Amino acid sequence: MADWKNILPDNNEQLSDEDLLKYLDSNTSKEEKYAIEKKLSDTSFESDAIDGLQQIKSQERLKNHVSQLNQKLHQQLLVKKHRKEKRKINDFQLIILTIVILLLLCIIGYAIISMHNKNSLPLDKHVINNGVSI
Repeated sequence: MADWKNILPDNNEQLSDEDLLKYLDSNTSKEEKYAIEKKLSDTSFESDAIDGLQQIKSQERLKNHVSQLNQKLHQQLLVKKHRKEKRKINDFQLIILTIVILLLLCIIGYAIISMHNKNSLPLDKHVINNGVSI
């Protein structure tokens, strides 16, 4: 697959909203109607959409449903985008906190090791019985 993010078929094969509405209103010529039906037979998603849209009798209700769906979809996408951006900020703060804690642990470890080395004498200065050094 050339572009893995492109999950939809080619744009040339997709039906526009206007084409679907014209088809439902029967405002299309026979050739256009045949072309739309051919495209609908190729994709199950669009044929299901036509079946659902045909159940709505009024054009006003249909347009209201479409606009409501578009508004809800847009709102959901904005909410998800906002959450994702918030999560990035929290992740960044967590990374900084982790780095600071690791640096503090390194400093404390170094201080403990250096204090231990200062308190213990080197081996050649240790005196064992009768003043004999090792």
